Amino acid sequence: MATGEITRLPEELLLAIFDQLEGPAPSEIKARLEPNLTLTSGTDLTYKSISRVCKRWRRIISPLLFRYSRLQLDVAPRPEWRDRGSFDASTSQDALDGAVGAVEVAEYAKIHPPTYNGRSLGEASLQWAQRFHHTLEDCLAFVATNNLSSSIQSFILLTDRMLPGFNDRYPHRLAATQDHRYRAAALLWQRLYSAIRPQTVKVLAPPPELAILTNCAIDLFGEWAFSDMDFHLLTISVDDPNALHPSLDSSELNYIPPQYPSIAPSSILKLQPWTHLSLNEGSFLKAYGTYEYFERGPPSLIYSIKPVINPKPSTQLRHGHPPGSIDLQSLKSFTYTAILPFATHLDFRTLIPHLDELDIKLAPDPSEQENLLGDKERVGHAELEDCWQEFFTAYRFITRPFRTFDMNGTLKLKKFVCRDVKICALQEELDEEFTPLCLPCWAEMEPGVFVRQMEVPDRYFEGDVE
Repeated sequence: MATGEITRLPEELLLAIFDQLEGPAPSEIKARLEPNLTLTSGTDLTYKSISRVCKRWRRIISPLLFRYSRLQLDVAPRPEWRDRGSFDASTSQDALDGAVGAVEVAEYAKIHPPTYNGRSLGEASLQWAQRFHHTLEDCLAFVATNNLSSSIQSFILLTDRMLPGFNDRYPHRLAATQDHRYRAAALLWQRLYSAIRPQTVKVLAPPPELAILTNCAIDLFGEWAFSDMDFHLLTISVDDPNALHPSLDSSELNYIPPQYPSIAPSSILKLQPWTHLSLNEGSFLKAYGTYEYFERGPPSLIYSIKPVINPKPSTQLRHGHPPGSIDLQSLKSFTYTAILPFATHLDFRTLIPHLDELDIKLAPDPSEQENLLGDKERVGHAELEDCWQEFFTAYRFITRPFRTFDMNGTLKLKKFVCRDVKICALQEELDEEFTPLCLPCWAEMEPGVFVRQMEVPDRYFEGDVE
């Protein structure tokens, strides 16, 4: 039991004191490292220790303790789940059947129903859909019981592989006929925002599962080459919590991506007016050891995200949007992280004109370099010289649209951040790459942080007119 003068302090003052003890969440500290399931694991147990002092302190500290909440989907089913309402399979199947005519009907007719451990994809995915439902309901019941609905600022969803034996090049094509997880994912986000309003959402999952949980189309054709790309981390957030709104009724669900690349109208990416988006795609290292690696693209959401930030009117008219569906045109900043990605993968030319800030990190973090580049098994057949050549080419490719003397309508970008400048061994060559980010348009305010000073003067383009 708590003793001493501190126990006599009013609760408001105790809460203010406890608030000063908060450090960054593990998921923030590790956001730019290679993604894995230890994302939310940390060593700072200050708040947890305070919660164990006495019941009064636990009640006071709970809003801070659960400010950053997480939900892991790949947990063992609990016996009590059988005694309560579950994901409605019949309703889901009706919705699946009704959606067939909406997307690429001819393609579905060619697909033979796959199996997983002797079960059809429909049966296996239905079990996962029920798991989505029950794990979230358990989480929200805890939130309601402890009066935490207004305290949760960040919500993290994690899972490992769901159906590792199943693979299809375009998984979204099966959402209309066999895979219940797409509808369950859309329902999960709708249900979440009917109960709580987190400003930040993070999803950590293998690329195919991330596509399902975000209702995005993805191409898995080259996935085999990226065998060490175990997890991707997607982060979306809003600046102003007042901009968040409750979710639509589930009858408005439109959870199937209409084509590749695209995002379903009921995707979490379209549920709120997000202002920041971050994608960490992990390591490309293994793929460098494959034949003609530069011709392969990774399993990535970026191809489906780009058209939503810069949508074509014809696409909007063709596919439409349900009430409340939001494109990513509210986005202000985009953060991209990977470990030695291919330069051809980083074509952000259609994104840059719509962003205020672009934040990039492409080298292994110094804390991970030895374990990654010094591990012969991880490096495999990759030639590190090729990897670093791609690294510098990538930055040249990224910055070309907004260099001082090459700017071509991408004037909205106000800030460019290169996190790799902090690595001493890379500074000199990166400084050379960033020489074109110069005055009068750009100024390097601190190493790797370039801030726009002015628009491009017309006189810089006079030489182009004949």
